[in-house]
Amino acid sequence: MSNPLRLPFPRAEDLAFDPELAPLALLEAALAIAVQALIARNPEMLSEHQHLRRAPQVAAALNIVVLYREIHDALVEYRDLLPKEPAPSGTDDIPF
Repeated sequence: MSNPLRLPFPRAEDLAFDPELAPLALLEAALAIAVQALIARNPEMLSEHQHLRRAPQVAAALNIVVLYREIHDALVEYRDLLPKEPAPSGTDDIPF
């Protein structure tokens, strides 16, 4: 099962037509690592006890996770709106 909060890394052929995918993939990876580091530093983020999650640092870390999810969703939406196949250039000289 794939992770729903992870975009596939762009392939070379993806970058040839959509070069903006490279920095977007870096952004996604950096944010995913930041979330893991925040959880490591603030394990209370995973607690079911609300009083542990209200500490100012934990609450701020949770806000970052919320923003990460919003950015992730925006990246998925952007990627989904890209053309699936490159548009034909119309300059092919070979008729096959």
